[in-house]
Amino acid sequence: MSNVMDSTLREQINEASRVAEEFTKIYYDIVDKKKSIQKLYMDNGLLVYNGNGFQGESIGNFLKSLPDTSHQMTTLDAQPILDSSAGKSYLIQVSGTVKISNQKSRAFQQSFLITAQDNKWKIVTDTFRLQDGICGEIKL
Repeated sequence: MSNVMDSTLREQINEASRVAEEFTKIYYDIVDKKKSIQKLYMDNGLLVYNGNGFQGESIGNFLKSLPDTSHQMTTLDAQPILDSSAGKSYLIQVSGTVKISNQKSRAFQQSFLITAQDNKWKIVTDTFRLQDGICGEIKL
């Protein structure tokens, strides 16, 4: 077995990384500015936010109800889903800090599964978790 990645797979990974960078910039801009986020999710999309589940239209309502936020990404990883039945889909992993209202910044972890639908990226599933239990508040 070779340790060398073939050029097709390397290009798929590079494309996943480019899409992830573009997508997350749009996503966090929309979330932080309280714009209409629902359009980024599939109609039957799923959000699990700190263990609380939301589906469909309730996602946008929930995210709009949150206090003001400011997200800063520190790491971003992405990979293609190679199963052809998934269509063009990517798994995106983000970590960073979020400032909620006037509180101190807190660490977070977020994972997205996005898929191409009508020439737009749509979130199939989204899992967000504040990392307080792991490292507590981050003093900035």
